[in-house]
Amino acid sequence: MSAPGAAGTGSEPGLAQRLWAGIVYYLPSLGVMLALLLLWQAGVVLLGVKEYILPTPLAALQALADPNYRWLDNLLATLYAVLGAFVLSAVLGVALAVVIVWNDLLLRTVMPVLVLFNTLPKIALAPLFVVWLGYGIWPNIVIGTTIAFFPMVVNTAVGLASAEPEMLDLVRTLKASRWQVLRKIRFPNAVPYIFVGLKLNATMSVIGALVGEFVASEKGLGSLIITGGVTMQTSSIFASLVLISAMGLALYGLVVAVERIVAPWAHRDNTTG
Repeated sequence: MSAPGAAGTGSEPGLAQRLWAGIVYYLPSLGVMLALLLLWQAGVVLLGVKEYILPTPLAALQALADPNYRWLDNLLATLYAVLGAFVLSAVLGVALAVVIVWNDLLLRTVMPVLVLFNTLPKIALAPLFVVWLGYGIWPNIVIGTTIAFFPMVVNTAVGLASAEPEMLDLVRTLKASRWQVLRKIRFPNAVPYIFVGLKLNATMSVIGALVGEFVASEKGLGSLIITGGVTMQTSSIFASLVLISAMGLALYGLVVAVERIVAPWAHRDNTTG
């Protein structure tokens, strides 16, 4: 008799195996990015492009070592805004999705308002948030939330509404309350959809926080980009972009890692092949 978990028993892979499989899955992307960086470096050097027009990747890395840019303070300022927007938009998105699917009247009432709000140009709303909330981190968080929450609402609402009708009919015959149906049937069904919304949220929160910093902010990576554009210090701009990209990738990767723990069936094909 073979031991539990042995090959051929059909047992599920462990957490460490799933996480390692996720890393291996993205290795080709890392290889492509490394090749592009090498091509960029060689192209700028061989063509003699001026640094203020297009710096090399090494110049951007050297800018990261310059203490005059106060990288840690600016990185933390942007990170706080991104995380605040991510959490707030996730909570608000799930709550609004529950409201939408609660009954048809709420769906007809709330959804058109959300669509109308989503069509508004958020960059035009940014100065209003600054007027209402003043300078600081809160306008950036609110702007990031307004940009990121709509995909969260839509994906979660679709997941909640797509529960199997037969299962819903069954629990209704057992006199289950709406809350019980939501907690026992709709929410488990919506888990993959919620993680799709969180992945979009992870990237859009970064964009939203930067929009806020572009409009009015005394510190943050967005502020460094604006300053670098004015002073033509393009190496600091690319260094800021490196940190912003790393932040977005880290947040996205965190969501994927949590998804592999909470909903491993969504990645079964990728981890077993």
